[in-house]
Amino acid sequence: MVSFIPIYVCFNLTVAISLMAPINSFLLKQSHFIWLLSIVNISLGLFIPGFDVLSKSISHVAQEASIFAFIHRSADILIGMSMCGFSWLIFRLANNKLSLAALSTFLLGLSMISAGIWTLETPLHLLYNLSIFMILVPISFALEFKNKIDSAVFEYLCAGLSLLHVLMFWLIYAGFIPAEFNGLIQRLWAIPTMGWFGLAIVELAKTDLIVDEIVVTEETCQEY
Repeated sequence: MVSFIPIYVCFNLTVAISLMAPINSFLLKQSHFIWLLSIVNISLGLFIPGFDVLSKSISHVAQEASIFAFIHRSADILIGMSMCGFSWLIFRLANNKLSLAALSTFLLGLSMISAGIWTLETPLHLLYNLSIFMILVPISFALEFKNKIDSAVFEYLCAGLSLLHVLMFWLIYAGFIPAEFNGLIQRLWAIPTMGWFGLAIVELAKTDLIVDEIVVTEETCQEY
């Protein structure tokens, strides 16, 4: 009976890892859609005849010709869905049952989905400025994975990006951003905002949290 227990534990450990690893790997890979589709949204206005990218925001593209509006709104929805998937991955990997990083990323994802469904004319666009939760995403992520992602540079970048978000929202609400450059500033802001997700994905991929396959040895079983 004693010799049977380690075998039983190893079998269950192997099954558990086999089920979890592909899901985590998929959730990580699909998260690349966040920054990839953001490139489309940020640059789409450049290809619309007569569209003023300096003053008009990214969301104004939804009011343009149907083909451009469709591409933009579809990208918003897919970005939001990908963010929700990334938040699920964070929740699965985080040590805390209540993950602030997962929650804030999920809420940001919902705001992006709503931006693709509703246009600027309604407060349902971005779900009443639910996108403000982007402030918490980088810093909470860095804190929750501090023991797994061994990079001081990454931590400083996360803290700096959260500070940038606070500064930008303050400038917006205070009315300090000139209307004639609103579109340009928003697009420049979107680059580090969405680019951060690509960096976070790369940092997660370097850890032992994401695995495609694990060979369970006698030593591994003894650890459990």
